[in-house]
Amino acid sequence: MIIADRAELQGTARDASGEGWTSLRLLVRSDGMGFSMTETQVLPGAVLRLQYKHHIEACYCIGGAGEVVELASGKVHPISAGVLYAPDAHDRHEVRVPSGGDALHLICVFSPALEGNEVHGPDGSYPMG
Repeated sequence: MIIADRAELQGTARDASGEGWTSLRLLVRSDGMGFSMTETQVLPGAVLRLQYKHHIEACYCIGGAGEVVELASGKVHPISAGVLYAPDAHDRHEVRVPSGGDALHLICVFSPALEGNEVHGPDGSYPMG
């Protein structure tokens, strides 16, 4: 049985952050589940250009509001509580959160699992684990 208490994970190697985002890694590769789960916040005013070349991801919004832009087509998808997005084909995308509002609060699942302390590289991806 795995029990992950966010209060105990904060401030550890599983509490990752970068410009415009924070991500608490609730499940990681060493937990042996085959996927990882994060509690992620995209901060107000952030524009994150991402492409997970080595992972697939699903993100479920539990608070805040923003948008995801498919960079190949320019299609814009509003994201708010209750909406899931999943760049299932390693899609290049941007996550945007307007300034002056609340952070976009997401629960994200990655496959394969993250090590736990990754940050985005210059191309917007995490390294292959």
